[in-house]
Amino acid sequence: MKTLKASAFFLLALLTSNTATALSDDFKQQASINADNQYIDLAKNIAVYKGNVTIKQGSIEITADRLEVYNHGEHGVELMVLIGRPARFSQRVGDGNNISAQAKEIRFERGTNIIKLNRSAQLTWGKNVVKGDTISYDMVRQLLNADRNANKKDQVTTILQPNESKN
Repeated sequence: MKTLKASAFFLLALLTSNTATALSDDFKQQASINADNQYIDLAKNIAVYKGNVTIKQGSIEITADRLEVYNHGEHGVELMVLIGRPARFSQRVGDGNNISAQAKEIRFERGTNIIKLNRSAQLTWGKNVVKGDTISYDMVRQLLNADRNANKKDQVTTILQPNESKN
């Protein structure tokens, strides 16, 4: 029961923050991608970046070992697949906190602004943490779903920090 209340509190905190402002400001900025190697197939609308991949766009910072971008011929609906040990994503949001994510694979669906973390996933919001095998986070609607690996005993874990009261 305590865990249910804590999870509900955490999700309420996610839903009431001002992420949309940070999100829209970041995506209005230019993006810079750096890597050791870049391969682009213009006919298939696929780009692959390998080795020390870093992406910066506004307050968004991403690191990975490999980035695959699938454009499907339409700007703004790209699918980005980041692979790393782990791949990492961070963004400063409207309430002044940082949201960060890490997993062995991060899928970012740009058209829907959904981040899917797969294999050893962790999402941190301020000082609060959610861990699971898979985590899906809708950046616009601010919805989070975490699942455990069906083959393992580990459950989803949420760690909430106590409120800091000013005395």
